[in-house]
Amino acid sequence: MGMKLFGMILFVGSLATGLAPASAADDPTANEESERPATDVAEDTATHREIGPLSIEFKRLTALRIDLDGNLLASDGDTKQIKVIGSDGKQSRTIELPFAPEAIDVAPDGVIYCGGEGRIAQLDADGKILKTIDVPSTADTAVSETSVRRAEICKVTLALRVSGIAVSKRYVFATFGTGWSTVAKAKLFRFDRNLENPKMLAENLRGCCMRCDLVTDGRIVYLAENSAHRVVGYNRNGKQLSAWGSRSREGLEGFGACCNPMNVCFDGDGVLYTAESGLGRIKRYSKQGEMLSLVGYVDTDRFTSGGAHAASCSNMAVAVTPDGSRIYVMDYNHNKIRVLQKKD
Repeated sequence: MGMKLFGMILFVGSLATGLAPASAADDPTANEESERPATDVAEDTATHREIGPLSIEFKRLTALRIDLDGNLLASDGDTKQIKVIGSDGKQSRTIELPFAPEAIDVAPDGVIYCGGEGRIAQLDADGKILKTIDVPSTADTAVSETSVRRAEICKVTLALRVSGIAVSKRYVFATFGTGWSTVAKAKLFRFDRNLENPKMLAENLRGCCMRCDLVTDGRIVYLAENSAHRVVGYNRNGKQLSAWGSRSREGLEGFGACCNPMNVCFDGDGVLYTAESGLGRIKRYSKQGEMLSLVGYVDTDRFTSGGAHAASCSNMAVAVTPDGSRIYVMDYNHNKIRVLQKKD
């Protein structure tokens, strides 16, 4: 009787979040216990501390990036805007978009690229739209029955998501994902800077809940294959050059919770920062996968399993100032930008 009651409570709780519970066959982590850790691992060794969220309001915060002038670009999917925020934490202007943005990046020359709702846009540094394209039809991926079931319950579309964008001097790299489970798949594409000549570089990437973030140092694309608990490096032609990372429930060096690292970002020295949803944890790594330090924790929702709660608030975009003194972390579930400041 007790087990039956527990099952009923679990099912009703999933409906309350707007997502159906995944079966163990479709979702390998569906039966794992979800709880907040008693303590954050090695918190006293962190190089940064949280100083509180920015006061800017969002309806649906979706992505973060820092532009060449040091401004924070933060996209709002519901208002179809990018808000430009100065280093003082105040909003200076707003960029209007023709679609709901899900991913943004800034090229070395200051040109902004933004993707969402099956489209990618190119904007100048002032936010004027220069070009918009539709995502290639070959970017679409079949979805599992679990994903369809979850989408029907929460009344959302399973349309292709622009999961991530990374721009170099010559190319625009983008990931496209479908599906609302830990077995969802994504594809990596390359375009030229005019958003022409699309080429698929990799497929069957394991990106939970249509998330598959990426960054580039101009030579290599580093992709957060979160359901595989690793970071994968590709050259511009799609050849895999590296893969590092592992799952770890207790230590710092690996990636915990259901599907991490969820998001990645570089600082001005080319150090790679990783964000782990469900743990609220930011760390620094070399490009070769050596952990350099624990940056810190932010007060986001905690979860360990790949169930409904993870699907509803897994995105944890991160943006780092060039000197690494300040890290902006997206609290997706509460539409806040949390801030980590380097300790004195």
